[in-house]
Amino acid sequence: MEKNTPTSQLEENEDIIAKAQANKRTIVWCFIIAFILIIGVLAWILIAQAGSAKADGLIAKADAVSNDSVAVELYKEAANAGYKSGHRAAAEVAIRLYQDGKYEDAIKYLDKADLDDEIAAAGVYTLKGDCYVNLNQNDKALSCYSKAVSKADKNPEIVPLILIKEANIYRAEEKYADEAKCYKEILDEYPVYVQESRTDIRKYYERALAQSKN
Repeated sequence: MEKNTPTSQLEENEDIIAKAQANKRTIVWCFIIAFILIIGVLAWILIAQAGSAKADGLIAKADAVSNDSVAVELYKEAANAGYKSGHRAAAEVAIRLYQDGKYEDAIKYLDKADLDDEIAAAGVYTLKGDCYVNLNQNDKALSCYSKAVSKADKNPEIVPLILIKEANIYRAEEKYADEAKCYKEILDEYPVYVQESRTDIRKYYERALAQSKN
């Protein structure tokens, strides 16, 4: 068995020291990078909290104001703050702009309203579809209604209303087969709505079906 000479032992020790120093530098840099990442995350959280708090305050003021024009300006300011509260404010602005017949402006704010709640999100897409209907852009309206149906996730109170909106567009365009499909889906999937609705869904379905065969 070969014994280590003093020279080879010294070289081995120097190699161990060099590796240890290299590992030490690596560990130090890992700590520095981790520290920078933590500081970045904390800064983002603080900024987000500040922005959300600002939007919350503006929304609270807007909710309490009786003057609608003043409320709209407050909601607009809150919408520009972004974050979750800002998205809700954007939806509030869009509703008022829609009521005033300012459909293009309403769409711009609806594009900012990214809401987590599925029902609220369905409402945003439905209102956007209504805006496009009033702008005579039916293809875009149908696309929005389709997204609204998807977001509503078979909600028995919301989906039938959206399907009726789709049916109305198809009827206006004389696409009676597509109109019939909308009413058929309501009849098949939402019987409670059919029973409780004042609208005779079956009558409209049969009318569209008959016209589709002509």
